[in-house]
Amino acid sequence: MIAENLASTEESELDELRKDAAERAKQLAKLQAQLTSTESDLHRAIEDQSASEAKLREQREAFADEIRQKEQAYDQVQAELTRLRSERDKTLLQLASLKQEVDTLSAERTEESHRAKEAEGFLSADRDIRELMGARQLYIADVFDVSSDSHTRKPYGRVFYTKGRSLVFYAFDLDRQPGLQNASTFQVWGKNESAQDRPVNLGVLYVDSEANRRWALRCDDPEQLAEIDALFVTVEPNAHGRKPTGKPFLYASLRKAPNHP
Repeated sequence: MIAENLASTEESELDELRKDAAERAKQLAKLQAQLTSTESDLHRAIEDQSASEAKLREQREAFADEIRQKEQAYDQVQAELTRLRSERDKTLLQLASLKQEVDTLSAERTEESHRAKEAEGFLSADRDIRELMGARQLYIADVFDVSSDSHTRKPYGRVFYTKGRSLVFYAFDLDRQPGLQNASTFQVWGKNESAQDRPVNLGVLYVDSEANRRWALRCDDPEQLAEIDALFVTVEPNAHGRKPTGKPFLYASLRKAPNHP
């Protein structure tokens, strides 16, 4: 009886051990499955990390290549900018040289134009003199300004007068007249000595020759010349006055007989 009970107890304990072993085997299998899953996840993570690192390396290399390309492009731009600046400097030098040539040519042209105008003036004056010298009943007279003590003094003038046709009046050294250094308008007036009519404005003396310090006036108006038999000069503020306001000088009478028939 005791032996049967002891056997029954041992069998029960053995069953408990079997159950415990089976449970432990299940837990071990579960742990092994979890370990396998963990190893698989870890392997995938390592692979993902390797791929990510490879991608990062690829991106880093691409970025470095882009930087190199941009540096090369920058160097090319700098070289082109240097070349353009050099060409600009050369162009500016060429423009300065061309401007100097243009200025020189312009000055030469101005000088030639001035000489041409002078030559034209000389030809015109020469033609006027030839016409006057060939005219009939020509009166030529030198005109002097006379001081109060009867001494002749400068300035002086010369009149070429063809009665009823033309009058050419040359005056010299007008700017040397005392007190008239700043004068701007030398006005010539004609008058009739036998009448009390207002003087006739014949015009302004203009510089005919700077070298000879000569002023000139020409009048070809028959109606004006028919009304006058004398002329004189005054300094006026402008050329449009109707009557003289300055002191008369360089007086000349035109009533004398022609002295160059």
